[in-house]
Amino acid sequence: MPRVAFALLETGLGPMLAARTALGVAAFSREAALEAFLQPLRRRFGGPLEPDPDALAPLGHELDEYLAGKRRSFSVELDLTRLAAFDRAVYRAARAIPYGSTATYGELAARIGHPGAARAVGNVMARCPLLPLVPCHRVVRAADGFSGWGGDPWVKRWLLDLEAGELRSAG
Repeated sequence: MPRVAFALLETGLGPMLAARTALGVAAFSREAALEAFLQPLRRRFGGPLEPDPDALAPLGHELDEYLAGKRRSFSVELDLTRLAAFDRAVYRAARAIPYGSTATYGELAARIGHPGAARAVGNVMARCPLLPLVPCHRVVRAADGFSGWGGDPWVKRWLLDLEAGELRSAG
């Protein structure tokens, strides 16, 4: 497998770009521009970036199941290397939020041993390259129980509604 493989996946949320290394999925995005998606990967990993849809097929399969309401978690491995230690801790804590539940930025900060770092957690969530594998949508602002995420608000609401059983599926 190439050092960083990437592919365009057609999903119930529209086209998504995904990239993986030998360690796991390194990025996943609704970013429409391929170059805008690949540029941070070049900075993070260096080396060749090569199209390889087969390398991302397991992710596509799990995402289809999740969006159809048939999967509650992802088994694909993530490559969190070359990310700041704080970011890795936040992503791991977010992954521990159960399906259908939410946590506030402050609660997540406390869980990783940094009480008072809610804004820093919010900044990490806003730039998370792995939604929904890292369920950023489950992290909400204490003031309103929803906003504060860097992605499209309708995607966050849709995913929260899906997990609450208020939607049939994306497919």
